Amino acid sequence: MPAAGWKKMSEEEIRLARAWYKDDKEVPSEIAERLGRDKSVITRLLVKKVVRQKQGPPTLLTDAQVDFMVKRLDELVREANCKYHVTADMLKRSTRLKVTVRTMQTALRKRNIYFRKLREKPCLTEQDIADRYACAKKYRSRAKAWWNKTIHAFIDGKHFKVYLNKTQRERAAPHATFGAYRAPGKGLCGGYVKPKKSLNFNTGAKSALVLGGVGGGRMLLWHTVSDGRWSGQAAANMYSGPLRRALNKKYPGKRKCFVLEDNDPTGFRSAKGIKAKADSKIEPFAIPKRSPDLSVMDYAIWSQVNRRLRKQAASWKKGKKETRCQYVARLRRTAMRLPTEFIVKSSGDMVRRCKRLHEAKGGYFEEGGKRGC
Repeated sequence: MPAAGWKKMSEEEIRLARAWYKDDKEVPSEIAERLGRDKSVITRLLVKKVVRQKQGPPTLLTDAQVDFMVKRLDELVREANCKYHVTADMLKRSTRLKVTVRTMQTALRKRNIYFRKLREKPCLTEQDIADRYACAKKYRSRAKAWWNKTIHAFIDGKHFKVYLNKTQRERAAPHATFGAYRAPGKGLCGGYVKPKKSLNFNTGAKSALVLGGVGGGRMLLWHTVSDGRWSGQAAANMYSGPLRRALNKKYPGKRKCFVLEDNDPTGFRSAKGIKAKADSKIEPFAIPKRSPDLSVMDYAIWSQVNRRLRKQAASWKKGKKETRCQYVARLRRTAMRLPTEFIVKSSGDMVRRCKRLHEAKGGYFEEGGKRGC
């Protein structure tokens, strides 16, 4: 039995011992003295070349069994189709492995498989998937410069809630916080609880309907719909007015401008909207239905504007108030000051997204930088 304090030879010690024995022609006794090891240890390693025995308790699950378990887990989750939870007990019964549930859970955790919250995405029909796949096939080879130069504007609309005082701003701020470190069972006091995003909350001020658009490395369009109602006429007014003026200013002399937009039937794809685009010489570049992951405004710009708004308000005095007009004006200033580098990078990210969409054959894909989130 090894003496107290004994430690297994490290990979670095083994490398040094082999180098001294082979290259420097040192004998085992000299190597043992240099490494502070017993001569018998070095002799077994270099002369007898005894196979090192694996230490610790025997493995209860082989790699092949864990592979099978992971595959079966994926099949069970797909069969459930979000109708019920797939538990570890269900996995054990399905695989018929002669180990405990805890052993199975430990094996899954070693592969970074934990019970996680389900993703939330738009529900895609078979036609949606086919359209998305066709779009990815067509545009996956386009370069970042193509997206930033050929597409003259990326537009979208959004309702912004208007927060006028400290109480309302504090209500809005927690939505940007994902979570906190806590012990099980703890977390029902201040700092650990945030309001549900789906719950309606009356701020006392009318929300602002904004039509925004980026292109050429800057915010081209920031148009607030005066009555707050989205319709075909509101879309037509936007196309023939602020958007056309912004495009003329950014691209003087351009006979036709390509504008990326979604398939909104109320405004962008309405009869009035289509006519206004034709009259204003605007060529729509429509992305497939239910594809916010291909809209620059959806996946980058709106969230960035909100983050900057929250950051500004965080340093204010507690009693500071705003009128609705002041809030809407600050919203516009914040958006118009987005850095060129951020906008160019966000628009160019369409390259990566189209490639990942093609790999997913039109289905859902990882939007973040890591594929294994």
